[in-house]
Amino acid sequence: MGAALLALVGQAVLADTDEIIVQNDSFTDGGTVAICPCFAAGEEAAVWLTSPCDGNIVGIQIFWKSILGGAQVTLEDSLIVYEAGNFPNPGAIKDSFDAPVMTDGFLNEFRYQDENQTIPISVPVSAGEEFVLSLKFANSNFTDQFLPSIVSDAQGCQSGKNTVKVNGSTWTDACALGVSGDWVIRAVIECTGEPTGAACLPDGTCAEGLTEADTIALGGFWNGAGTGCGDVLCLGACFIPATEQCVQFDKATCDIVGGVWNGPGSTECPPLCQADVNGDGTLNFFDVSAFLTAFNLNDPVADFNGDKTFNFFDVSAFLQAFSVGCP
Repeated sequence: MGAALLALVGQAVLADTDEIIVQNDSFTDGGTVAICPCFAAGEEAAVWLTSPCDGNIVGIQIFWKSILGGAQVTLEDSLIVYEAGNFPNPGAIKDSFDAPVMTDGFLNEFRYQDENQTIPISVPVSAGEEFVLSLKFANSNFTDQFLPSIVSDAQGCQSGKNTVKVNGSTWTDACALGVSGDWVIRAVIECTGEPTGAACLPDGTCAEGLTEADTIALGGFWNGAGTGCGDVLCLGACFIPATEQCVQFDKATCDIVGGVWNGPGSTECPPLCQADVNGDGTLNFFDVSAFLTAFNLNDPVADFNGDKTFNFFDVSAFLQAFSVGCP
């Protein structure tokens, strides 16, 4: 084993403005974590991550904690970057870094391969590439509640994102082992190309691998660098005429309830043209026909004056709105 891989430590270590931190966990500074005193020497805790851009992994972050705090620094085996392979089994090793020094109670960030901080970490990745980032243990903390270990965010274990190399030989889904959240293991990626992510499009569908500029050009809503369609819901403001409510729905649900969808990422429902009863954006005979049908059925759509009765005043209010036209 070579020289120890020293960490920059802090309660919340931040990447530079031109870098992106890629993570599965939802841990924030001061938040709750679950310590896992469940590893033997030679075992690994790993996360499956996706690069948001062409670039290089330039840093690795790991939250390390004991129940009482103040434990001695721990020299573990290595940090390993694998190709994706087939979950839960990673592929070939892309790079590895020996002897990371773990400090209790901190988000440890590793930027260099040597203790003199002269050789920076740099692992090439491409946009949309899935890779696996692992911590290999040199010290056992199995069943010892007072020893420091890797933590999870305790917010629910995401399927296909967290693994454990049990007994140093068999990769297993961490969720199936009862881990309560996502491991707090992160990659810091310096992008050489424009970041891509999931875009919610005007027709309610989701597309992956689009830049923010591409998304805006398509009239969509960008969900951020590194996001995938499996991670997002394409919600927007949906106005439901029957209840006059404005709620957040995806387009399919909005259509089912007879609502008017205002596009992905929208939060407000603009005033509708009430006289456009059939909702086709044009005032013509078909709106008159739709109003008369609704009126005969006592449909709330035809209650134009809002008094919850159906009479001449609703007809008069409709005709007045029809004559004024739509914006």
